[in-house]
Amino acid sequence: MRNLKFAVIGAGAGGTLMAVQLKSKGFKVALMDKNKEIVDKMNEIGYLKATGKTEAQVSVDLITTNIKDCIEDADIIMVCTTTDAHGEIAFQASPYLNDNQIVLLNPGHLGGTMEFLNSLKLAGCKAKPIVGEASDLMYACRTVEVGHTLHTGVKAKIKVASIPSENAAKICDALKGIFDCFVPAKNVLETGLSGGSLLHSIPCVMNMNKVELGESFDYYMEGLTPGICNIIESADLERRNVCKALGVDSPSLLSHLKEVYHLEPEGFYDAIQSCQPYKGIKSPKNSNHRFFQEDTLSNVVPTASLGKLLGVPTPTLDAIILLESEMTGKDFMKEGRTVEKLGLAGKTVEEIYKML
Repeated sequence: MRNLKFAVIGAGAGGTLMAVQLKSKGFKVALMDKNKEIVDKMNEIGYLKATGKTEAQVSVDLITTNIKDCIEDADIIMVCTTTDAHGEIAFQASPYLNDNQIVLLNPGHLGGTMEFLNSLKLAGCKAKPIVGEASDLMYACRTVEVGHTLHTGVKAKIKVASIPSENAAKICDALKGIFDCFVPAKNVLETGLSGGSLLHSIPCVMNMNKVELGESFDYYMEGLTPGICNIIESADLERRNVCKALGVDSPSLLSHLKEVYHLEPEGFYDAIQSCQPYKGIKSPKNSNHRFFQEDTLSNVVPTASLGKLLGVPTPTLDAIILLESEMTGKDFMKEGRTVEKLGLAGKTVEEIYKML
């Protein structure tokens, strides 16, 4: 097992922490990011560092902007970028991928694996890698500075899915003993329709005035008030109705948080306030932050789009998309992962399952 070579794509908080953990466990690790300034700074420092739940300082085998150098001969590729980069990464990686090489999107959000595989097909990829997605990033963490991540929390259970669905077990088996939080899901609908993104998109919209005024606040402890939590729960009920129409058994966001973080409180607001890993996480500085962009484009939009396809009303989700579009001047429904972009337009539930 120690002979495994990992490629980590994305040198943000999650990717940096993952590289540190993997190298600390004795694996060969290459880290890639398209931002040359970040890569140059990391190479200048000469090491990566994690503090908090993980305390380690390591020098990985390679830090580069070159995707070929990063993934060549890697057994497992862990993609830790924002989801809007998945298609681009697939195109860039296409010539260098190998049969049965594992590619795991951390996370995939809704449609990540579909988009990645579609992009490989469009790029003319001849290899047949095993592509899957995690329902969430396994860490609660944040960047202290380039090359240094503060690890604030561990998530006990992260679902993994793939296309075809049976490959999820292969991915989890390959990572057994390395990341034991991973468990196979039935399919990518189960991982993609998890409700975690609602914790980002909705509070960001509801706290837009503070963000635009440059106010810094504790994102979860101050940004998620009882009223905002009520909106999140309304949106979560709509998400679960979409899941029900698709035959996906999905727990409420509250149940999910209690399971992942071992929380005791029964109420949603109280659960958020008691979640230690959420404490101290600062608010976004502008609307370009991934909490605004990624979670709406890659989860809220496709959930609402699926609702429209299936005849399931999603008024709260629709309102969030509309408000965010008006606030930022960006048409999130047009740019997001709609059923049209995922190749699901006009499909019945039975036809969708045949694609998985």
